[in-house]
Amino acid sequence: MRRKHQKRVFSAARYLVAALSVALLVACSPEAQTIAPQDLMAYLEKGKAGRTFNLVDLRPQEAFSTLHVPGAINVPYERLATDRLLFLDGLPVIFYDETKPDLARLTEAVGTRLPRNVVFLEGGFSGWRAAHLPVTNGT
Repeated sequence: MRRKHQKRVFSAARYLVAALSVALLVACSPEAQTIAPQDLMAYLEKGKAGRTFNLVDLRPQEAFSTLHVPGAINVPYERLATDRLLFLDGLPVIFYDETKPDLARLTEAVGTRLPRNVVFLEGGFSGWRAAHLPVTNGT
C-alpha cells in the first residue's frame, strides 16, 4: 500500500515538474527553452498534447511516417512559413528535429523573431529514443 502511494506521489511530482518547466521556459530566451524527454512524456501521459501545448516534428514526412513521438504533428521546416497558425492559439509549441532544431532555419521559416512560446525537446528525436520512450508510426 505504501509503495502504491509513493508511486502516485512520484507521478504527481513528475507531472508538476513538467508543467512548471514548460511554464517557466516559455518566459526564457529561445536558446534556453528546452524540455527533457522524460518531462515531455509526463505531459503526454496526461493527454495534454494539443490541449496545453502543440508538439511539432520538424523532420521530413518520410522520417515522421516511419517513427515519431506520440501526439506529434509533422510540419517540416519548408511548411512552417505557411503553418504559422501553430502560434496563434497562445499554447507553447514544442519542436523537435532528429537531434537539435536548426535555430537559424526555424527563425527564417517563422520570421525574424521566434514567438516566446517555443520550446525544444532536448536531444530531439534521437534523445527521445535514447531515453527508451514510446514511439508511433504512420501519419
